[in-house]
Amino acid sequence: MTFSSNSIATAWSGWALLAGLLGAPAQAQAQAPEAVGLSAQRLQRVDDFIARQQADGKLAGAVTVVARRGQLVSMKAHGFADLATRRVMRPDDIFQIQSMSKPVGVVALLMLLEEGRFLLSDPVARFLPEFADMKVAVAQADAPGGFVLVPARRAITIHDLLTHRAGFSGVPVSNSPADLLLRQARQQLPANGDYTLALSVQNLAGTPLDSQPGSGFKYGPAGEVIGRLVEVVAGQPLANFLHQRIFQPLGMVDTGFGVPPGQRGRVVTAYARSADQGLVALPPYALAPRLHSTGGNLFSTPADYLRFCQMLLDGGAVAAQPGSDGRVMAAGPRLLSRKSVELMTARHVDVLPLVFMAGQHFGLGVAVRTAGGESGLLGSAGAYGWSGGYNTYFRIDPQEQLILMLFAQQAFRPPDMELQYGFHNTVMQAIID
Repeated sequence: MTFSSNSIATAWSGWALLAGLLGAPAQAQAQAPEAVGLSAQRLQRVDDFIARQQADGKLAGAVTVVARRGQLVSMKAHGFADLATRRVMRPDDIFQIQSMSKPVGVVALLMLLEEGRFLLSDPVARFLPEFADMKVAVAQADAPGGFVLVPARRAITIHDLLTHRAGFSGVPVSNSPADLLLRQARQQLPANGDYTLALSVQNLAGTPLDSQPGSGFKYGPAGEVIGRLVEVVAGQPLANFLHQRIFQPLGMVDTGFGVPPGQRGRVVTAYARSADQGLVALPPYALAPRLHSTGGNLFSTPADYLRFCQMLLDGGAVAAQPGSDGRVMAAGPRLLSRKSVELMTARHVDVLPLVFMAGQHFGLGVAVRTAGGESGLLGSAGAYGWSGGYNTYFRIDPQEQLILMLFAQQAFRPPDMELQYGFHNTVMQAIID
């Protein structure tokens, strides 16, 4: 592929951003693929795949990232951050990562677990009393409103939150009485995130559950409750905790719930595909919302989130790495113990009842590839990660010591996994050693 001058400049600026990451000195550049067991020729297929997505009108632009054995291999910007202005995508652009906020919330909660603040078996109501005495909405045709309320057989536990088994409405959508009641309750909240996390969680707790706690997996608002639990247990606002305990130690300088006015020109426009209009720009997210939720409204950059992924791959801390001058650089901060990362990636839910998650089980905040081939994904058993509603996507393969990330702002339409899984497979096929 022939790169334009803009493409070359944005690719190199991305590498410069990561200088110093993974223990490399400030003047470091990306590692040659063959030096870490990847084929440069085969990695070209990643670029070709993204180019086809753009040519087919399925994607405005993206940033792709590959790192292996503690070394950055590739960070490339493709296409446009905004189609109307034809602003070229940059590796340091800012993305709304939506549900990729959830693993961050899980890490925060596990940090508090390590401090002995609670047990995973503890009732959520111990810290959030609004979740005491929950009721479950059960469909009954001859009842007023078509349902009856029955008491929850047991309390919602913290482990239920972490495994999406609290009983909340969510995905798969069933259009049950609880689904309808939750949608109605959410409509009572102010628009565009102009409300607090505490108010949002109180609103959720005031609606009946869709199923008995612990009875099954349903992907929903648990990530939001996890964030509220963090701030109550820690005794400080969620944004402050994340900044002090995760973002600042890892050097995630562009990650947070809002975007400073001086940096808003870096925010990537989100799009949805329309059958008759092509890519249509979506209404922008609030750039200074009152709602701070690890359920899904963090902003971040590829460089920042790579630091977070490397921390997980290194077992809770950025490990010491040799610099280009042969000296071993100091290790980064330890956020979690290795055993906590093992707990996060263990099998907690055997089967994910989501058609686009075949061949994966659920850990704590991440999907984990099983040993079988049902997922259709190249890679290793135990590889894990998650994605966001705008097609931000990451996977960490501990066996191959590999991190791959796709940062796009393209509305995800399940069960269509063409973009995420196509990118995934074109990266994994480049492994030669």
